Amino acid sequence: MATKYYFLCMGWMFFNAITLTAQTPINFDSVQAVIDRYPAQDTAKARMLITFSNDIRRTDQTRGIAAADQAIALAERLKQPLLIGDAYVAKGSNMYNQGKQVEGLALMEQAYQMYLQMPDELRAAKIALRSSELYYYVSEHGKMKTNGLLAVKGFQRLSDQAGLASAYNNLGVACLNLSENDQAIHYLNQAAQLYQSLNDKSGLSSCYDNYGVLYSNLSIYTEALEYFQKSLAIQQQLDESLNPGATYLNIAGIYYALKDYDLSLEYDLKALEIFKKSQNLINTGAAYVNIAAKYEAKGDYVKSLEYSQLGREILEPLNAQQFLAICISNSGLTRIKLNQNAQAYPDLLDAANRFKDMGFSAEVARVKVGIGDCINQATPTDLQKMGIDSSAAPALAEKYVLEGIETAQETGAIDFEQNGFRVLSQIQEHAGNYTQALASFQRYIALRDSISSEDIRQQITRKEIQFEFDKKEAALKFEQQLTREQLEKQKLLTLQQQQALRLNQQALTLSNQEKDLQRLAYLKEKAEKQEKEQELSLAQKDKQLQEVQLGALLQEKALQLKTLAEKNALIGLLIAGIMAILLAVAALYYRTRQQQARREAEAQAKFTGQLLENIEDDRGRIAIDLHDSVSHELLLLKQSVRKDITGPEFGHKIDDIINGIRQISRNLHPVMLDKIGLQLSLETLCEQFMQHETMYVSHDIQYQNNLSKSAELQLFRIVQEGLTNALKYAKAEAVKVQLKSVGTSLQLEIQDNGNGFDVARALDSGKAFGLHSIIQRAKAIGGKADIKSGAAGTIIHVALV
Repeated sequence: MATKYYFLCMGWMFFNAITLTAQTPINFDSVQAVIDRYPAQDTAKARMLITFSNDIRRTDQTRGIAAADQAIALAERLKQPLLIGDAYVAKGSNMYNQGKQVEGLALMEQAYQMYLQMPDELRAAKIALRSSELYYYVSEHGKMKTNGLLAVKGFQRLSDQAGLASAYNNLGVACLNLSENDQAIHYLNQAAQLYQSLNDKSGLSSCYDNYGVLYSNLSIYTEALEYFQKSLAIQQQLDESLNPGATYLNIAGIYYALKDYDLSLEYDLKALEIFKKSQNLINTGAAYVNIAAKYEAKGDYVKSLEYSQLGREILEPLNAQQFLAICISNSGLTRIKLNQNAQAYPDLLDAANRFKDMGFSAEVARVKVGIGDCINQATPTDLQKMGIDSSAAPALAEKYVLEGIETAQETGAIDFEQNGFRVLSQIQEHAGNYTQALASFQRYIALRDSISSEDIRQQITRKEIQFEFDKKEAALKFEQQLTREQLEKQKLLTLQQQQALRLNQQALTLSNQEKDLQRLAYLKEKAEKQEKEQELSLAQKDKQLQEVQLGALLQEKALQLKTLAEKNALIGLLIAGIMAILLAVAALYYRTRQQQARREAEAQAKFTGQLLENIEDDRGRIAIDLHDSVSHELLLLKQSVRKDITGPEFGHKIDDIINGIRQISRNLHPVMLDKIGLQLSLETLCEQFMQHETMYVSHDIQYQNNLSKSAELQLFRIVQEGLTNALKYAKAEAVKVQLKSVGTSLQLEIQDNGNGFDVARALDSGKAFGLHSIIQRAKAIGGKADIKSGAAGTIIHVALV
């Protein structure tokens, strides 16, 4: 099946409608200028636009589409359905070359229907043939066959033998890719007979190549090489009119299947040079993919990845699904061998989806096994990049490999099944399941042995096939110079090479078998150890079971005791019920008292708050009276008294009295609090204490104006009282006032370094009016005051929620 997989990439077909021959360069700007200067809007101009669109489609599809659109618009105005159909074909060709294959083919299908309605059977047959060829390159082999049959019917009605030969050739290709081999041979035979009767050597060469691919897919390599040789002979006769690149690529595929990677690579490189010279992008991209496969087989993974990337860069814009899927899968599998698992994982998932969409089940099996291998070999860092949890990685890897093995078994891909069991064994070993790993590895060895004889046979006959092909290839070029004696010498040399190859292959097989036996012995040892551990685990489980049974007996006895205890407990329950009723009554009484106390506390707090507000109102009125009446009267007195009688000392004395009254007024009620706010008022208060007293006051006030005016006033009074106590009673030299928000609460702290005191004793004495004032003011605004004092000083902390 590996050989069949390879020829999915090697299946290169020749189509008469798609040529690779060089064309005479056209100055499209000059042609465009001629069309623009043509004055008439007639069928001639429509024809010119269609011709221009067809000619420019290989170099500038945007201009080609624009010209086709102009032709469509003009043909519709002229009511010329034939020209409309031709313009659809031109636009579709440009869109197809631009990478919009689906849209381009849809326009060609429209043109086909229009040609049938006219009717113009020749045009209809030709466009059916052309769309059939184009469907091949987007891997739509079913539609390729359908349109090929339409072309056959059309050319048969027209008795067009040349068109019929091309249509049969296309049908052979379609059936080949649909694995309908009997039909493929039938249609290719029809095509070959027509090409021979028409003496169409180009078509016959194409047909021979398709025969070769068919036999290659069937692993009949001698027949395949015969047909490829016939194709090459015709191409050499026609010189430059045909391109042998695809034939070289197919020959390389045969040597790849026979594991002669150096010779296969040699033919691939020949094909690559031809494709690059002819600027055929899709063939160039696929050649890169094939070369990457040869380097991978040779073990040069860096080179393999390099050529895979080159192929992908070319094939992605062309949307060549079949070849692109092979390119992406090869790139992913190569990255695993380079330990680039994080990069390999998305490539393999992408390739699996592409192969599934195209119906290539064997390739899906191959890639799924690769995905499991990728996950198994990935490091924790790789798994993180891949978005896979490390704990789930072993199960996920095993799931993918089992799916791959199942698909390989369904499709008969025994080599992919063999590789699947090898990877599965590694995953199970990695997970510590040695018994399962041993069984999987034994399956791998059994599958390997079942196909090893076929591999050895292919290796032994490889040189024979190479000799036969080289002999025929040489006969074409040097038929007159090659003697029988030289042929015998070459044959003898080939037999010697076969003997050396046989010995090398046997040595390699023995080496691989020895490694496999060592691994088998290792897994067997680990499995036996694991089985012993399992036996020990079973013995422990039996012991645990006995303990459980003993526990059950003890539980039964305990149940009997429990029944007796329940009878005794019934009396206790009645007593407990009575006690519970008594406790419930007590609890209800206690709860009622608590609720009453809480209501009294709330009423007391409300009363205290109201009392404080009334006191502040009274203070405010007294402060206003002092400020507005007494101070005013003293000012009038000062102005009315003559200085020459009383002297200057009398005026100074009145000023001191006025200032004292103002100070008393401010202390009674901070008028500026309403005007400048709490933060600035507190800062001013602290600075006043520091200026007028011998005490240093530092402050850190961070307030967001989130309290009511009444609460701000109470907070101001608390700070005022705290500073007064620190100065008057504590004899403090320094005080720190801090107000800030902590979470959802507002925290006030006043700390001094003065003389400490016994807080509880002071509160109980009935004389600490200032301390009680702080506590009550805090409660009145929904907060709590905490006062601590000692040798280091006093801290007043107020928290408002």
